[in-house]
Amino acid sequence: MNALKLVIFLLAPMLLLSPSVRAEEAIRIAYDPNLPPLHMLEGNQHEGFLIDLMEELNQYLGKELIYEPMTQEEAYHALETQEVDIVLSASFHEQRTATMNYTDSVLNTSVGLVVAEADETIEGISQLTNVKTALQKETTEYEFLRTIRRIQYYVTSNQRTAMQLLLMGRADAFVGNVLTAEYLLEESGVAAEFRIVGNYLLPIDYAMAVQRERPDLVDELNQAIRTIKQNGTYAEIHEQWFGNENLLTDRLWLAVKVTVGLLLAVLIITFLAIRWNRRLQAEVDKKTHVLKDLNKTLQEQITQTKNSDEYQRQILDSSPRGIVTVNEEGMITSLNSKALNIAGEDKSILTKSYQSVELISQLLQAAFHQVFEKQESILGKETTWRRQGGRVYYLRYYIYPLFNIQREMIGVIVTFEDITEERQMRLQVFEQEKSQALSRVVAGIAHEIRNPLTSIKTFAELIPKKLHNERFQREISTYVPKEIDRVNQLIEGLIDYARPRDHEKESVQLTDLVRDCAILFERTLLNKGIKLRQDLQEEQFIYANANQVKQVIMNLIINGIDAIEDVEDKRKEERDGELGLRLFAKGCDVVFMIEDNGIGMTEDETQKVLEPFYTTKSKGTGLGLAIAHQYVHENEGSLLIESKEGIGTKVTLQFRSDNS
Repeated sequence: MNALKLVIFLLAPMLLLSPSVRAEEAIRIAYDPNLPPLHMLEGNQHEGFLIDLMEELNQYLGKELIYEPMTQEEAYHALETQEVDIVLSASFHEQRTATMNYTDSVLNTSVGLVVAEADETIEGISQLTNVKTALQKETTEYEFLRTIRRIQYYVTSNQRTAMQLLLMGRADAFVGNVLTAEYLLEESGVAAEFRIVGNYLLPIDYAMAVQRERPDLVDELNQAIRTIKQNGTYAEIHEQWFGNENLLTDRLWLAVKVTVGLLLAVLIITFLAIRWNRRLQAEVDKKTHVLKDLNKTLQEQITQTKNSDEYQRQILDSSPRGIVTVNEEGMITSLNSKALNIAGEDKSILTKSYQSVELISQLLQAAFHQVFEKQESILGKETTWRRQGGRVYYLRYYIYPLFNIQREMIGVIVTFEDITEERQMRLQVFEQEKSQALSRVVAGIAHEIRNPLTSIKTFAELIPKKLHNERFQREISTYVPKEIDRVNQLIEGLIDYARPRDHEKESVQLTDLVRDCAILFERTLLNKGIKLRQDLQEEQFIYANANQVKQVIMNLIINGIDAIEDVEDKRKEERDGELGLRLFAKGCDVVFMIEDNGIGMTEDETQKVLEPFYTTKSKGTGLGLAIAHQYVHENEGSLLIESKEGIGTKVTLQFRSDNS
């Protein structure tokens, strides 16, 4: 009796798992028809490795199977809404475990990377940066590649469409499971034109996804899967679709071959080591001789390096510029004699902080961190340096990043030169320019002053005759003061332009300054038939040197008048001259524009017009605009020139607003 019970106990699993001839309820199975050879739809036939596998499993389930082809994304949704019971070829995803269960593995493969045979630039995932890559969404490879930046994705609903993008040349690479990639390339007849550069980028373990509410179905499927794997049925189906491939056996055999190879290599190396040991003494003697020669060569190179260092030191000391290097900790690491001379220091400042040297500290101030953080250069800045003892230097300085041989920033280079004489010469030249301009302005003002003087003279002559006339009294008390004020305004404007410059900056009412300049040229413009347009926004202040800005505006007005006159002189055209002045606020800045419809300049002339001694005038010096540009720069402004030949020129000045 006990023996009978034991037999029944051992045979019970086999009886439970034996093929059933009685069909119970139907099972709805969703699969992707575009994932060959795992599963596909040929006409009305459901085919593929997993279709055949499911049919074999059903020998133990005994149910009616209803296949429903749909995209992978639709299949997961249908499973969550209980429209289907099983999804074939589902890869494990942590986020889906809340709505579905997974069976045991039904197929192991890997992700591969497919590119054109002629494309030699892509050998792996690391070369996919900025490469158009086609792949299926909602897959293991899609989740993996999303973590890699700068890949251009072409995401499709299935792998067949993704492969078509590669075959049509719309994508440069395809990523998907190797089995499907090889099948689609063979199916299209272009397998020789493409290659799989990475067969094992990522392992894929396919299982079947089942409704969360059907744990009984998961258990039945797992029992059936284990049974057909044990009895060899699974291997037969696998061989039918993929050939006689036993990955585990192959890998074990490869491991054996590698182990044997390593053992042989160890034996060979041991034999060679014994043989080489006999030659070692002779080689040591040879190497000793070579080392002696190398040591001699090294000594020669050291001498050459010392000579080179001395040569470089002499070059630096002979430079007319002061040169200082500062490391990232702010310590002075080198400097030449010119820098010491201008700074009034000695060599003891080496290895000290740049902040302890007054001149270097003044030049670097905020620039040290700016150059380190942004690796930007500061070029051609000018400053005033008053050395102990009272001597004043005008310096032009440059600050550059300092890199080592690996292009890593290790400090800054500061160079500076004494431009005191250059500055004085520039001021003298500008005074000459101003004198020439002044003579032209005076001619126009002389005419302008004559008008109010004529009015005053007329009223003075009528006083004896109309002294008691009330209307005359009203007019003389109204017009004479106005005419006197106008004369006074013209004279003050002329005096302001001619008086010596000061260098102090202050809050300047730019609107009034432009009007004062315009008044000085009203008679000149009228006599030359040039129309003056003014569009000046009130109460616009800037922080600048008023005299310098006024001289710049006067110079630009004169240039505009000359350009308009050149139209008639050079082109003999009849054109109404027009000069426009605009002043307006733009954000935190104040913008002044002067525009003429004169002869204009070519693109090449426009690029060169700010260079010293370059001029388009027959009698010009070529210094007016260069010095004007310098004055704008000294007042922390910008100057922009736009011109078209035969049309005219527009000059734009932009300063920081000082409105408060």
